[in-house]
Amino acid sequence: MTISTLLLLLCIGLLAGLLSGLIGIGGGIIMVPLLLLLGMSQHESQGTSLAVLSVPVTALAAFNYYKEGYVDWKYAAIIAVFL
Repeated sequence: MTISTLLLLLCIGLLAGLLSGLIGIGGGIIMVPLLLLLGMSQHESQGTSLAVLSVPVTALAAFNYYKEGYVDWKYAAIIAVFL
């Protein structure tokens, strides 16, 4: 990965985060088209966008529910195995 690619990815992340926070749009609306411009296929762009969003969105939301006592880890683990 070149420095210019790294800087472009950093800009995509900052732009998606900024616009998501300021006007409430989904980060994927920004990321997918910009990743397409970097030469990724539609499927690669969508998959990459989902991977990016899964950690900060899903993990933090689940952690907040866990802190409030609303997560049954045994049930979640069993369902996840068979998902």
